[in-house]
Amino acid sequence: MGTHFRAGWIAAACWLVVASPLRAAADDAAPADSTAPANNTAPANNTAPATSTAPVDSTASGHQAAGTLFSISAGKPNLVRFESRAPLETFEGKTREVTGHVTFDPAAIGGWMEVVVEVDLASLDTGIDLRNKHMRENHLETAKYPKTRFKGGKVLKTSGTRMEPGSTVDFQIAGILDLHGVQKPLQAPIEMTYSVVDGTPQLAIKTSFEVNLNDFEIKRPKFLVMQVDEVQHLTVELVAKAAAKAGS
Repeated sequence: MGTHFRAGWIAAACWLVVASPLRAAADDAAPADSTAPANNTAPANNTAPATSTAPVDSTASGHQAAGTLFSISAGKPNLVRFESRAPLETFEGKTREVTGHVTFDPAAIGGWMEVVVEVDLASLDTGIDLRNKHMRENHLETAKYPKTRFKGGKVLKTSGTRMEPGSTVDFQIAGILDLHGVQKPLQAPIEMTYSVVDGTPQLAIKTSFEVNLNDFEIKRPKFLVMQVDEVQHLTVELVAKAAAKAGS
């Protein structure tokens, strides 16, 4: 019904646009000012408030996670590893060039935590220089898309509502994965362990999930030097540390 209504409205509007000049010509003998009330379309233009998207954008403020900021710095012990399984070859690539942060309150786990993780794709190493070159230049196109980024995340499931030092909680979170210039929703399981090391709170984070290369418009190489499966298996291990308190 909605489609027919819009189609009818558009047809009526087009008729008015065409018919109005004809009607004006037919009435040309009448005083020009006499048609002013009929052509006063200013009220019809009073639709600007309906096109305002500010109220929609304002919902983003509802996803501001409160709590402690845990930062992820590039280097050990952080590791992102992918495994490609193909009929004639299975290999892996890895990098420690990972940055980002997690913001949430371990003492009061809610329905949202801010998770941002960025991976430097140009640093991925498969152990063979020629394979690295083909992967970076021809498939991941790292000159154009140097990083992949995950941002979330709505907490879909959790095994606990608070974390004490030494405790581990499992999460299922949802967010957006930005890879190769394409953004797709992603749900991922996360195992998070909370601890305090030398007075500094920190999180040990582990997750694994699969990425379909076709979903992100990444061409799959099929030649002998680098055969790649359509689905890549990713494993991520990170340590995120809270900022040291002043004077500590």
